[in-house]
Amino acid sequence: MNLTKEQLAYIRSFIQQKGFKYIDVQMEILDHVASAVEEKMETDPDLKFEDALNETHKAFGPDGFAVIQNSVVNGLKKKYSRFFWQSFLNYFRYKHILLVLFLGFFVYKLQEIMSNNAFYIIYIAGMFSVFGLLLLYNFKDSIYKQYMSYKSAVSFLTLLGSFLVITNLAISRSNQVLTIFSLNRSFLIVSVLITLFIVYFIAALKTAKAGMRESKQLMDKYKLVV
Repeated sequence: MNLTKEQLAYIRSFIQQKGFKYIDVQMEILDHVASAVEEKMETDPDLKFEDALNETHKAFGPDGFAVIQNSVVNGLKKKYSRFFWQSFLNYFRYKHILLVLFLGFFVYKLQEIMSNNAFYIIYIAGMFSVFGLLLLYNFKDSIYKQYMSYKSAVSFLTLLGSFLVITNLAISRSNQVLTIFSLNRSFLIVSVLITLFIVYFIAALKTAKAGMRESKQLMDKYKLVV
């Protein structure tokens, strides 16, 4: 038997009451639960809908529907982790490696021709630009925060702060003149860190956009586009 729209709405409300707030997680649970409830009601025609739902919930064990949520979350983490690292490593392959090397060379030369204070000012201005872009991005795409797919995809952007702390520490010590292969070691370290930061940022942004696209597709699928 097929459940009515009212029964499906009731199941979704039941799922929300259990604390599952992400829409794509709710829908995945709804799909599993609705199938199980339909099967129970077909097996026992006298079984009431509410009783079938409660029995289905109990059948998932002490963790309840969290079992399904964990499966969805783990699947999304693996998916977007794979997407991110493919995007990141792609910049170190033959198509983009020369551009990456040129970027590192440019940053190194910039440190050579500028004073440490002037370079630091440019660095800080660049970081403010990055954070401004992230704030704009966060505001623009806030509607997708209802989806676990989007949350999983943007998680890589939250690690940018670690890069900034390490890079900032390296810049503060870049006035130490130590050489390696006739290159200023401090300048070289800062160049590598800034280059990696930029590549990481681009890859993380691409991953976030992929999550946004998937969330938009889910919104269309669930007919929740405002």
